[in-house]
Amino acid sequence: MLFSARALQRALLVGGTTVILSLAISAAANACVSTDQTPISGATLQVDGAPSSQYAVEVCKWPLGMTQVYSFSINTDAGAAGKVFTITFDVLAGDRAISAEVYGKVRSFTVVDGKVTIVATPIAMTQVNGPPNAGTTCALPETPVGVCQTSSAKLTGGVRYTAASGTARPDDALVGMFVGASANGYQVGLQGCTGISYGSAAFATAAQGDTRPGDTRPGDAPGGGGAPQQSSGPVLTVEMNGPHFQDDGLTLNFGTLEAFMPDALLASCVGGDAAAAKAGLSVSRTEDGATTAVGAGAFTATAEADGLRIVVPSVAFSAPTYKMTFKKTALIAKPKATFSKGKSNTVTAAITRVSGVTYAITAAKGKTTKKGTCKVAAKKVTCTIKLAKGTWKVSITPKKSGKSGTPATKTIKL
Repeated sequence: MLFSARALQRALLVGGTTVILSLAISAAANACVSTDQTPISGATLQVDGAPSSQYAVEVCKWPLGMTQVYSFSINTDAGAAGKVFTITFDVLAGDRAISAEVYGKVRSFTVVDGKVTIVATPIAMTQVNGPPNAGTTCALPETPVGVCQTSSAKLTGGVRYTAASGTARPDDALVGMFVGASANGYQVGLQGCTGISYGSAAFATAAQGDTRPGDTRPGDAPGGGGAPQQSSGPVLTVEMNGPHFQDDGLTLNFGTLEAFMPDALLASCVGGDAAAAKAGLSVSRTEDGATTAVGAGAFTATAEADGLRIVVPSVAFSAPTYKMTFKKTALIAKPKATFSKGKSNTVTAAITRVSGVTYAITAAKGKTTKKGTCKVAAKKVTCTIKLAKGTWKVSITPKKSGKSGTPATKTIKL
């Protein structure tokens, strides 16, 4: 169970009565908590690169509806702090995993042929559990023991999915996106991207009611959505909530926020690569109706090999909303490419040439990236790259006037 941002803020700062609102994933949630969810067998867990007899992972598929998510939880304890957890599981036939929302610090999130892999470390966080909820403030000595709790190591979350399959869809651009947070709860919305609807109307107008994860009533939604916001470009919005104080009632509670937007999403939404998206990024914070710019020293944006990582290392509570706004650039069309495998693990891409456009071939396997070469002829471009054995995501990225466009991609197993 989670508190809505407005109810939590009122309870924590004024001592009012709380109203419960269930979001997609709770920081306190176990994976499979009722009979209308599907336990997923075959999930594996490694801790610091080795199987663990101390920790275990539970994965559950939530019912169809507004909450389409594979949730996971790990029986972390204080000793889990600083350890690196690798969670893997296969989504069911017909499902396509797209994005992840995690209570933890995510190192990487990949989806290859229906297999999900998340590498993350636990985070410290203060959360409000319930019931009971009335009078819960994490600030009063009479707060019931166990209702307000500060954990030194928490790792849980979920992976959203679509049930459609077949040809590429706009949601495919979301594959590999993740948001990680240290908070009691949070909702994510992405607006301003043509053809992509990420979230629901509950993000813009939170319905107040006693619901639980998995319900399809208006108060229970994965977050995001509503009408596109008026802005200079796409906006990634994260509504967060958390106790104003830690469980001692005296120490101010702080959390963290990070988001990763893969190259395919940036190309589709922003019209450029991670470097171009970073150059046009601005971050703001809204709480109590007041909006302030988040200065360059209060967040970092890093253009990585396969996307843009944004980190806000210190988030004060109780109910802030962060908006990451991007300036949209002119879109360069996705190349028409045909991929083939050759001898010695060589991948070749034949591309229909467009005047004034150059091309680059790259490949990624987890955090490993490789670059190849491209040769230009009169009407076509031939790009080649030599790779080691394994499953690689090969990309052909078009570039013009220093800007990158939508890449053509292909997952290839060697």
